[in-house]
Amino acid sequence: MDDDVTTDVARLFSPQRLRLAREACGLTQTELSRRLGKSPSPAAVSQFENGDAKPSAVTVGRLAQALSFPVEFFATTASPSSRSDGEFDRQDGYGHFRSLRSVTAKQRRGALAVTQLVRDLAAALSRYVRLPDPDVPRLSPDTDGLAIGEEYATIVRQAWSVPPGPISDVIQLAERHGIITARCQIATQAVSAYSVPFPEYPVMMLHKQGIKRDRDRFSVAHEIGHLVMHKSDDVPAPKEVEAQANRFASAFLMPAGQIRDELPSKTDWVHLLTLKQRWQVSLGALLRRANDIGVMSNQTYAQAMRTISTRGWRIDEPGDLGTPESPRMLAFAIETARVDTASLASETGWPQGLIDEVVAASVDSRPTLYI
Repeated sequence: MDDDVTTDVARLFSPQRLRLAREACGLTQTELSRRLGKSPSPAAVSQFENGDAKPSAVTVGRLAQALSFPVEFFATTASPSSRSDGEFDRQDGYGHFRSLRSVTAKQRRGALAVTQLVRDLAAALSRYVRLPDPDVPRLSPDTDGLAIGEEYATIVRQAWSVPPGPISDVIQLAERHGIITARCQIATQAVSAYSVPFPEYPVMMLHKQGIKRDRDRFSVAHEIGHLVMHKSDDVPAPKEVEAQANRFASAFLMPAGQIRDELPSKTDWVHLLTLKQRWQVSLGALLRRANDIGVMSNQTYAQAMRTISTRGWRIDEPGDLGTPESPRMLAFAIETARVDTASLASETGWPQGLIDEVVAASVDSRPTLYI
């Protein structure tokens, strides 16, 4: 290890970057200290991360080795995640999670660390290519009711000039309006998506494994709803906020005025499967939409959902929609900029392996057929 490099990094040490590397590795401060042989102590690691003390060059080298991160990662650079922007101390709650109840604080922090990697990639790529300008309306709700999700979904479809009918590719729509979208391995299947409203570009992360196209599309629309309506807080989003995002997603994908006449008032599975193919949403989402807008009674809806549970359709319902949609922006920006992940690793400080993993997961893995 180059002593001059570690000395320079120690002078420019970024407390935020140490915390990010530790959380990306899924370690607590105590676990990191233990990995280092209990020196520095957990208290010293805490001081380094809070900016109350700076590690020596030797300690910086040991931290980098223990975390398997390049030593250069721990310096303050042009990358947004290395700078103190007044928001980093709110990292525990800085972000929206779809299906949050089963995720631990450690899992949440590890997931949020990946959004910082994507944030840094976007910042680096924006120096080579012009990424789509962020165009996410900020419409903070002034009510706790669900109707606001319905109203704001209509506003966003209009603002984004979405044509009537089903949205053909909701991920591409989000990326076109400046939401940096990527896939990664999320520590728990209970979380299908999450998003962070960074000041430069909002970032949305999607699970890369075990996903269904209909659920994935709803998750993307749900996260768009969060970015439009909600601010990140220091505590996990309450049920009311999640319910608003769910209503937004439902209305965004299935506008009431456009789907009302197609929805059945009685449980007609054949017709519902046809609608599933047309609107690219799950049977459960269609039933819920029919109930929400008054086409289907509460009793009929409840019985239909019991049938779905009895038949095991909550896990694997009929009418598979095929391969989930894929993010395109990162891979296309890398190709257009004519840079490789090794160069991006050098520029951002992040390990090339982590960058490769995110980039590889964020493209359509199907082979292209040329005719």
